[in-house]
Amino acid sequence: MPRRTIERQRTEVPAPFTNILGFRELFGKQNVPDLDLLRVHLANQGRLDMVAIREILDRTTIILSKESNLLLINGNVTVVGALHGHFYDLLTILKKTQTVPDTKLLFLGSYVHNGNFGVETVLFLLTMKLLNPNQVFLLRGSQDCRTVAELQLKQECLTKYCKLAFYWIMDAFDSLPLAAVVNGNVFCVHGGISSRLKSMQDIEKIYRFREPPKKGLFTDLLWSDLNYKETEDGNQMQKRFSFNQDRRISVYFSLRALFEFLYSNNFRLLVRSNQLLSEGAYFHGTTDDGTIRYPFVSLCSASNVMNYRNKGGYLFVTPTTVGLRQIAWVPQPYILPNGMNAFDWSLSFLMKKVVLILADLLDVEEGLLQIDIKKHKHIQTLKSQGYPLSLLKIDRKKLAAYIAQREKERTQILRIEKMSVSENRIRN
Repeated sequence: MPRRTIERQRTEVPAPFTNILGFRELFGKQNVPDLDLLRVHLANQGRLDMVAIREILDRTTIILSKESNLLLINGNVTVVGALHGHFYDLLTILKKTQTVPDTKLLFLGSYVHNGNFGVETVLFLLTMKLLNPNQVFLLRGSQDCRTVAELQLKQECLTKYCKLAFYWIMDAFDSLPLAAVVNGNVFCVHGGISSRLKSMQDIEKIYRFREPPKKGLFTDLLWSDLNYKETEDGNQMQKRFSFNQDRRISVYFSLRALFEFLYSNNFRLLVRSNQLLSEGAYFHGTTDDGTIRYPFVSLCSASNVMNYRNKGGYLFVTPTTVGLRQIAWVPQPYILPNGMNAFDWSLSFLMKKVVLILADLLDVEEGLLQIDIKKHKHIQTLKSQGYPLSLLKIDRKKLAAYIAQREKERTQILRIEKMSVSENRIRN
């Protein structure tokens, strides 16, 4: 076989790993996962065997289940927003934070959806949590539930592993805490506050080991949004909470509700992550001189979400300061829609071309002049002519429109021919 048929045509693009990383290789003799090995393997699009996946999820779920709904974190903390399945953005952020020693990591949820590497993101974060339970903290996000994850993560699990992987990940999500307080004065949550949230004890009373309900404090912590734009008459400041029309779930909370919540709990800042941002972070209400008018920050740590070309942002919080860090768009391997292979992906294009070829080969009879495209009567007509109906069922509407256009052109040609014949008879 010629070498050019078996060699990669783009040698500068590394080939994905084809070996399956097994349990014994990953956990080793010490029965502890090798994080560096896992990083390299997942970064090269390698897969894990199901035993290793189940072991990571089960062990980490036990650790998460022992944590309270509200985490209390002190020291230097890097707060990372929504990742949306952007595994390579995660690796970039981790590489940058390694330069700062003794830094804890707090992730605000939405680890899957939109990106093509949700499984890798979840497995790597849970492995980090397993190895460093007192340094890595994970919160639950609005995308980390079955109703949303079934739209994309389930298909990703079916493509890369099997349906069981999806159910195991969902069970792990049910154990994630809901909020965190950093250094006693920064409240971190994925969504926002709620009319049912008066004190931190209200968060502790939530039973979180389940799918989020359609309404209530549990849902508002994941989905609520700040409505910080004031109307001219000031009614927006008076109405503390209102139904979230954009999301069709949860609530908007006004500036007045935000100020009252922060003041009553002695917080100076609220950090959330349920928003797509062009610069990766947004300090709501900042003035021209950089002063924060509203003590409210939104984060999105995934770059180029859905080709939006946005930057990714994360916060570095110390007991006295809050600093913003940004990452530019991070290149990642190209994945076909829904993880399809090249053969399945190209079938739709191939079938369209086959339809055009068949339509050109058809010898259209006069009976096709009476085609009713809306009712697809051409199919019955072609069937009576003896054409292979199994092939003609491909994209009926386009085929009918194509045949109708050909008949229209043929009719015009026949009409011109008849007119020319009549003119010759008159001349003669």
